[in-house]
Amino acid sequence: MSLSKHTADHFVRALAEECQRTMKHLRVPGYPRPYYLSYLLRDIHTTQVWGRLGNINHMSDQDTRNLYCDCRVGSYHYDHVTEGGLDDNDPESDTYEHVEMPVGNDPDALKYHVWKLTDGRYREAVRHYLRKKSHHITYLDPNRSIPSFSRAKAIVDLRIRRFPPVNLNEWREFVNRSSRVIKDHPEVKNSWVEIRVRDTTRMFVNSEGSRIIDQQRICELGCDLWLLTASGEGIRAHIAHVTTDLGELPTLRSFIREIRHRIRLLRELAHAPTLKSYAGPVLLAPGPAGILFHEVLGHRLEGSRLLSTREGQTFKRDVGKPILPPMFTVVDDPTRPASSGLRTVGSYRYDDEGSPARRALLVDRGKLVGFLGGRSPVRSGQAGNGHARNEYHERPISRMANLVVTAESGVSHVELKRLFLDQIRRQKLPFGIMILEAEGGETATEAYDFQAFMGSISLAVQVWADGRENPVRNVNFVGTPLSALRTVVAAGDTSVCDNAFCGAESGSIPVSTTCPAILMSNLELQASDQRKYTQYVLPMPFEKEALARRAAVERQRRRRRKG
Repeated sequence: MSLSKHTADHFVRALAEECQRTMKHLRVPGYPRPYYLSYLLRDIHTTQVWGRLGNINHMSDQDTRNLYCDCRVGSYHYDHVTEGGLDDNDPESDTYEHVEMPVGNDPDALKYHVWKLTDGRYREAVRHYLRKKSHHITYLDPNRSIPSFSRAKAIVDLRIRRFPPVNLNEWREFVNRSSRVIKDHPEVKNSWVEIRVRDTTRMFVNSEGSRIIDQQRICELGCDLWLLTASGEGIRAHIAHVTTDLGELPTLRSFIREIRHRIRLLRELAHAPTLKSYAGPVLLAPGPAGILFHEVLGHRLEGSRLLSTREGQTFKRDVGKPILPPMFTVVDDPTRPASSGLRTVGSYRYDDEGSPARRALLVDRGKLVGFLGGRSPVRSGQAGNGHARNEYHERPISRMANLVVTAESGVSHVELKRLFLDQIRRQKLPFGIMILEAEGGETATEAYDFQAFMGSISLAVQVWADGRENPVRNVNFVGTPLSALRTVVAAGDTSVCDNAFCGAESGSIPVSTTCPAILMSNLELQASDQRKYTQYVLPMPFEKEALARRAAVERQRRRRRKG
């Protein structure tokens, strides 16, 4: 069950008492004392139903709690945190085992675990502070003139609401019935359907006097399908719906239609050609275009990376300079609860450092104007904008939340397709590539590595110069950020919001990206993993019956057409 107002207030009070007690008594002669302390308690209620082929494999309804403790030693101007906090995520640290909190409602039990975690975090902070001081005897600190942490006014906001209950039996039937249809398609060798609803209540207190409660529900409905071709190549299709409202998830009937459509698409892809490599015009649908902006631009505008000497810092000195065509404006706005008709999972009232969420203007008509920031300033005098986020034990760093890409003078899909064909003919290429769906991506931002990105394509179409189209498979888009951004030549007039999760140094967090389709004059594609598997030795137990049923349905359809 979701946390009650009475229990949440009890926990906030207990955390505040421990915070005050610690700041008063935690001191060791000869060593720096804490100048700032905060606690972030997450109460998480998760409902999950997972099954395949008309049966339930796993069903649970459980509560968990975890605590992030930020104990800073030194001063606001100079403390123990290094490299923008990117390294403060070690699961091998001494305090990792104390992150889990009891799920009961006894404040004293909570206080005991808070004490254990705080004591360990202080010891770690002192070690890191002394190591940082000794490091700077030999090496220059490029951030020495920038304060380590910014002061903030106390915020008290204890609003709370009860999440509507999740009908476990209803979703069990949903998973049973939707997964059962896959049983009629024995060519799909592996599959599952899952519904997961996670209700999170975040309770935050700090030594500056803040007392905050913020909440979020995330609903995930997914289906995974895997087909093994006659030549031994595994082809995967994934359906994912992520939102903050159960009412926005598809109905059983529409979800079954979606599954059947994906299976037909898998069969078609099994006979589609593969591409080893390609460079030329690419038209990206809104979803893949959003992934490209997320990987190429978004991660490089996270302010914490500008505080790390190991990061490439691609755009650090480009404020005021054009980095995109002048048609584009990019913002990240966690205060926006919905975008393009869909509720955004990247929205929140307060970030994980207790700062109010703020709209951050990043690119204004092609020119870079700002970065995503938390309470660790990127430059002297620059305020953060409420984008410090973490998942579990990791230090919150500046992360994307609700990235929105808009384009002036966007054109219709028909016009965008015409411009795409013009690019193919102008470059005298036999075909171009249209990327309709992508499942995610990754990027390298560290200085020692190649400054590159990759997007995992799940559905692409080869578009020939004469307008013919056919699907292709086993290909990903790749490139380097600066060259990729310079090849954007046009954008669509319709934006789509995509909810997903982003993994980085501070964990996996929910993010939303809203973007129109974009046309690029040049983007490189490379072959994806094409490992081949042997066929199964035994046929599936119900394979003959399933094929017979499908043949009977096809015969009946043909009779209806003739009649």
